Amino acid sequence: MLPEIPKLSHFDHFAWLCSLQKDQFNLLTLSKIEGALPILPEPFLPPSYALQFVVRGNTIGKINGRVVELMPNTGVFWWSDHVLKDIKTSSDLEIYVLSFTTEFAEMLNIHLPQAQFAKLLMRPTWHITEPQMEVVLQYINFLRQLIEANLQQPVLHMVRSLIYYLAEIAAVDTQQKSTLSRAEQICGQFLSLVELHCHEHHTVEWYACQICLAPKYLSNVLKQTLDVSPNSCIDQALLRQAKSLLSSTSLSIQQISDRLGFQNQSHFGTFFKRQTGLNPSAFKTSMK
Repeated sequence: MLPEIPKLSHFDHFAWLCSLQKDQFNLLTLSKIEGALPILPEPFLPPSYALQFVVRGNTIGKINGRVVELMPNTGVFWWSDHVLKDIKTSSDLEIYVLSFTTEFAEMLNIHLPQAQFAKLLMRPTWHITEPQMEVVLQYINFLRQLIEANLQQPVLHMVRSLIYYLAEIAAVDTQQKSTLSRAEQICGQFLSLVELHCHEHHTVEWYACQICLAPKYLSNVLKQTLDVSPNSCIDQALLRQAKSLLSSTSLSIQQISDRLGFQNQSHFGTFFKRQTGLNPSAFKTSMK
């Protein structure tokens, strides 16, 4: 049985919080968080993706087993199956978090170069200068007004513009510019392909073919570099999107099954229950 996901109202660290809704579901949330707490608290799940901006204070912890320290003027790209452990934050922490669902991500229709996307997946933090942070905060303040007015198209265009702006920042950041090892390049390529195509292709063989590698070699590289298997990465990407669609859209389970490329609804149900302990209907009900 999945643990109950806390409701947003159960957290008192929000200086403010607003959400863009469609059919009574949250497509996107934007918030300012203050005080010592985990980087990405549970209420931002199951939305699939999040952009976080650290303005003041610092945070240290493990993200997928790697120790990461976030200083002021740092940007971070998250997705909901990141594993966060041993998180410690300073009491003066001030962060802004923009989180959104799979459906909103599809509406954004972002097209970053694959090499840039792959590097972002492997190194999801980047430095933001003071002048750049001022621009980011202007985006956030304007977005807050648009979201509170529930203006979907203007919000969509503004978030798309912000992401392209952040991509330019990340592309020239010193850490981001440093060369990835061959193993990191392979992992980044694989993860970016999975993120883009998991709803179409569920087999390791297809992804290995795209990277021109033998499936066994790809498996070894992922295991040695990220301590995960290719199948696990594919399953987690599918599960992340399934949770997001079940909890934030009015799509039927059959429609979600079709969208995620399962042979039929029964196969989707078996997959989902194996991963979570709940069938899709029960999960959908638990999220209301």
